[in-house]
Amino acid sequence: MVVSRHTFKPRLIPAPAAQADVLSVASQRSFRFTQPLVSLMRTLNSETPGSQFLNLLTFGLWGKLGRLTHYAVDAVLISTILAGMRRSTGLTLKSEQIAGENNKEVNKWVGKYLSVGEWVMDTSVAFAGSSGFFERKR
Repeated sequence: MVVSRHTFKPRLIPAPAAQADVLSVASQRSFRFTQPLVSLMRTLNSETPGSQFLNLLTFGLWGKLGRLTHYAVDAVLISTILAGMRRSTGLTLKSEQIAGENNKEVNKWVGKYLSVGEWVMDTSVAFAGSSGFFERKR
């Protein structure tokens, strides 16, 4: 077994004289243990030359694609929650309240949005029903 000669030695920043009596031993210990985490986060957040090149090559679209994917997944989850509410309580979303009664195009898109949640709900119920980890109880 190889033992490393380099060990991590946390540095405690001395507090000013006015604050010295306020700091307790517990807060100094918690600071000592969070120091490696802070340095790790700085390392992960720093851009490497490869990521800078990729960002330049794609005009910064990778970050925007991740954010768009996050919003899309959130929208599907909200639609699935609304589908579950409709199935368990019978409450449905009034698309006329959102778009107005005369706007047929927006009503059509709200219906498609809600049908995505229905599809996700159907698929997840079918998957759970065929799995051995779930059982039906009524």
